Amino acid sequence: MNSLKHNNPQILHKNPWTSIFYLVLLFLAWNLFSQLIGTGIAVVVAGVDFMESQKLLEPPFSANSKLFMYVAQGISHFLGFTLFALFFIKVMDKMSLKTYFNNRNVGLQPSILIVLTTFSFMIFNSIVIEWNMNIEFPEFMKGFGEWARNMEDRLMQLTELLSSYGSFGEMLIALVIIGILPAVGEELVFRGLLQNKIQAATKNAHLAIWISAIIFGAFHMQFFGVVPRILLGALFGYIYLYSGNIWYPILAHFVNNGLAVVVMYFGPKYVEDFDPMEVDTAVPLYVSIIGLFACLVFFFYFKKFMKGTAQE
Repeated sequence: MNSLKHNNPQILHKNPWTSIFYLVLLFLAWNLFSQLIGTGIAVVVAGVDFMESQKLLEPPFSANSKLFMYVAQGISHFLGFTLFALFFIKVMDKMSLKTYFNNRNVGLQPSILIVLTTFSFMIFNSIVIEWNMNIEFPEFMKGFGEWARNMEDRLMQLTELLSSYGSFGEMLIALVIIGILPAVGEELVFRGLLQNKIQAATKNAHLAIWISAIIFGAFHMQFFGVVPRILLGALFGYIYLYSGNIWYPILAHFVNNGLAVVVMYFGPKYVEDFDPMEVDTAVPLYVSIIGLFACLVFFFYFKKFMKGTAQE
């Protein structure tokens, strides 16, 4: 196992639990403030007042709805994740950013293996997505189930809005907002900071990966998509564990998010009767199993490559 100790400043932290407490507390406060700033700027850009802005998030969507969402989501995510992570690393942990953005062992071959690993995992994960979407709650949890389903339906409508592109330029904007910003910001927070600190506190890398992945899945507030997100978070965590480099989980995260954006743009152009809501439809079981097997094979070679690089 390639320990992150050589690239993990939290391992030597004297009070890792205290650091985790400050990380979570500051992150929640910072995120709330970032959402307020993002919404405020989006209100100005969209030319509406705050009360009217709430109507933009409800169907039927207007021409301003997408603009409002792009601005609000892009700014709040950059401030709440990327800027927060950079601030915490420099100010709270007093560490050099070079420690996290380590370019030493970033190469073409391992990057290709990560792309193939992630794509294969997405094929497997489609069956988990469909299973999670169709979970039925027992009678005593009916109220929670209805609330979760209503929230899921609303988020699906917003996702459908953000996934319809009128031009190639708009697709590129969406690729930044949906693909690049979450990949960089969320990986810095959930893997670079949180996973590292939990590993330092528990002295168990696997436990740190799964706890971070569960928090990652729960943070998105979509119960009917939480399990596949937890599995994705675990994949990103193991990529980080065996590489010791945040760029690789960032690449994997970008492939997962960015591929969906690209498919949503080119799908309607080249696929007859393309339905954007069926993109995550499960593949046949045998295809899903093949995807999982391919993912494990590609990841094995990635791990082997990184081990060889570390020994050089």
